Amino acid sequence: MWIDDQILKQFHKMLHAEIFVPQTTCVVLGSGNDEALEVNLEACQEGSISVMRRYGGGGTVVLYPGCVVVSLGCWVKEQFQNTLYFSLINQAVIDSLGVAWPNLNDLSQAGISDITMGDKKIAGTSLFRSRNYLLYQASLLVDLDRELVSRVLRHPTKEPDYRHGRSHGDFLTSLMTAEPKISSATQVARELKNNFHDVVRNILGDHLVEPMTEQTPALTARLERSQG
Repeated sequence: MWIDDQILKQFHKMLHAEIFVPQTTCVVLGSGNDEALEVNLEACQEGSISVMRRYGGGGTVVLYPGCVVVSLGCWVKEQFQNTLYFSLINQAVIDSLGVAWPNLNDLSQAGISDITMGDKKIAGTSLFRSRNYLLYQASLLVDLDRELVSRVLRHPTKEPDYRHGRSHGDFLTSLMTAEPKISSATQVARELKNNFHDVVRNILGDHLVEPMTEQTPALTARLERSQG
């Protein structure tokens, strides 16, 4: 099952964003991850935790009601420049959080595409590209459940240099730690719903283009394969 089909179905729009709080717990693999290496499958089975996959790369994450997921699908001018688009969209997430909580404007980016507070990870992100179509997803840790993450995820087979081999518990942090005024994932999701669409549209600016109809059959085919 592909977690980002819901956003991919909106490929006929120039830009479409969805923000939500997961209602159940699941593990989401990057497109190239091996579940046997990245996930404690026995713990997932014992906890009735489903394992899903996303179109984009990146590491394996746990989604649960203490997280907020930001998904974005859009058409962009350049078929490449993924580093640039990661940077722009991550900045839009940071700026959107900063509208409600100015202290969060101090969040930064590290590794390939993580959003961080100091040297600790606060959000993982991923990117899928189909020529000029871009699908971005971020999982923001609002209320960090260290026990859950450590129980269901193995130490990643690939990690950014700034992690320095730290365990999940030592490497991760949360928005509630960064900003004590935040009380829940629902609160964060509500604020992002109010402004993320406009902020990301302004930041991407001239990079956004109208949907390219000659490229949409490939996206339709991908959806059909997922649902078949």
